[in-house]
Amino acid sequence: MRIFFVTNNYTPYSGGVTQAINAMTDALRAQGHEVFIITLQFETKAKPEINIIHVPCPIKFMYKKNYMAIPWRPTHFIKQLLKQYKPDIVHVHHPFLLGVSGLHAARTFNIPCVFTYHTIYEDYAHYVPLPHYFTKKLIQILVNRFCNNVDGIIAPSSAIKKYLVAQQIKTPITVIPSPLRKEFVIKHEREKSLENKKTFNLLVVSRFVPEKNIPFVFDIFKQLPEHFTLTLVGYGSDYQHLQELAFNTLQLSPHRVHFIYKPPLDELLHYYRTANLFIFPSFTDTQGIVLAEAMSQHVPVIAIDGPGQRDLIVNGHNGFIVKNTKDAAEKIMNIAQDRQLYEKLVDGAHATAQKYHADFIVQKLINFYHTIIP
Repeated sequence: MRIFFVTNNYTPYSGGVTQAINAMTDALRAQGHEVFIITLQFETKAKPEINIIHVPCPIKFMYKKNYMAIPWRPTHFIKQLLKQYKPDIVHVHHPFLLGVSGLHAARTFNIPCVFTYHTIYEDYAHYVPLPHYFTKKLIQILVNRFCNNVDGIIAPSSAIKKYLVAQQIKTPITVIPSPLRKEFVIKHEREKSLENKKTFNLLVVSRFVPEKNIPFVFDIFKQLPEHFTLTLVGYGSDYQHLQELAFNTLQLSPHRVHFIYKPPLDELLHYYRTANLFIFPSFTDTQGIVLAEAMSQHVPVIAIDGPGQRDLIVNGHNGFIVKNTKDAAEKIMNIAQDRQLYEKLVDGAHATAQKYHADFIVQKLINFYHTIIP
């Protein structure tokens, strides 16, 4: 098949959407499919890459350390691409900006259009500088209208499918989670055990922004004894603020709490592999691919309840979903003190991650494409 991925987020961004697109693209191409990635031109001198096409953006700027770009006539540009390449399907990853252009262009040429619902968009209304109630309602109306206009919707978790059905979305919906990157499925020896360990290492991998709820982790950590350590890996607008909160306001020890800014992939894998437990504090993630990443590296998960957690975490098998910080601290202490429970969770986590291998996920995607292609 010839597939067009249309996305507002791509390199130099490195978040969950970008990682999911790259993992899916690699697996699709490995199976012989042709994938084009259509995205914004964030940088004037972006290096040429195979089958990545940048929509011209005459206006580029930085906002809160994020690349921003405003495209020129994106619908016309994508129509020209569709006319030239004649893809079998257009797969959009956002309900705004290029997603709208991709849908309109696909309609012009009667090409099926699929949408992956990566985010509960109204939960991010606080980024719009308008009254919150107004923007939240408007975003919901616009997104629901978009969902009802595409030919198929991919929900990354069953909770999101239920949410969309409750919103009275009539478009066919299937659940297909984002796949693991190939680096996370390479077999390796476990680097950790509770035996003869003086410390118990907790790990967070996240963007550092308000909706990720990172202070929740500090509230847990304050309840734990001295032999626990916490490593926070990521980037985002709250990076410095969270360090000030941890070290200045909460007086957490810099010997026990470490911040790592956007490490290269080999270093990220090292932090996963040397962690004992992964902590996931977000209420808003629709899947949380980092959960599967942690599990693939034999790391069980403690997470607050949320839509992205329920498909992955089975209490007592690969981790626990917790109600609050007190519950989380108690679960962590129990796991750290019970070697048999810990080993059970480690094995369960690794077994769960096998379901997120890209080859398996891609076959589900291709099967769904075929249900909507005439």
